[in-house]
Amino acid sequence: MTERTLSDGEALFHIGEESNELYQIITGKIKCNMYSHDGKEVVISTLLSGETFGEQGLLDGLTRATNTYSVGVSLVKVLNKKHFSQLCIKYPEINAQLIVMFSHRMRMAFEINTDNLTLPLRQRLFRCLHRIVVSLSATPTVDNALSVDISHDELARMVGASRQNVSKELKQMERDGLLTIKYGKMVINNLQALEKEYYASN
Repeated sequence: MTERTLSDGEALFHIGEESNELYQIITGKIKCNMYSHDGKEVVISTLLSGETFGEQGLLDGLTRATNTYSVGVSLVKVLNKKHFSQLCIKYPEINAQLIVMFSHRMRMAFEINTDNLTLPLRQRLFRCLHRIVVSLSATPTVDNALSVDISHDELARMVGASRQNVSKELKQMERDGLLTIKYGKMVINNLQALEKEYYASN
């Protein structure tokens, strides 16, 4: 694998392009999105440090199904199609692990879609923040709270709501003592309460 550094907003690939590489995030975040006919952005997912993506097109031979952009500066490792095919031939167990990974992603996509269709905004935010925390993208603070680097705009696109409504709900959570809002991030003060709200919404 080679390494590639991406600047903020730089694209790795766009919808319809040929699938010829897969990627692993070393540092930073990668946003996967699409745009509606009226130009509204729809965020499919935000991929975090350690995650691998882009392999589906190498397996099925189809073109890219989403756009991907770096959020901030990101460092990714890149594996081209030729070397990926050589690895799969040499290590057949890779294919079995890919099936497991695809299954997990399908379950997560179904869960997120169900949340956005059936839950009120407050519960969607709780569940979205919980997923971010358990994905290891949260950083412990001095007093063992968890700091999450995400803006109100990013959260709004992830839960399918307006920024104004998301900000309103977050401020109420802050008044409830569940989190502290800071510029470009928020600190989760009560992880147990966040977990309780997450599972109560199932």
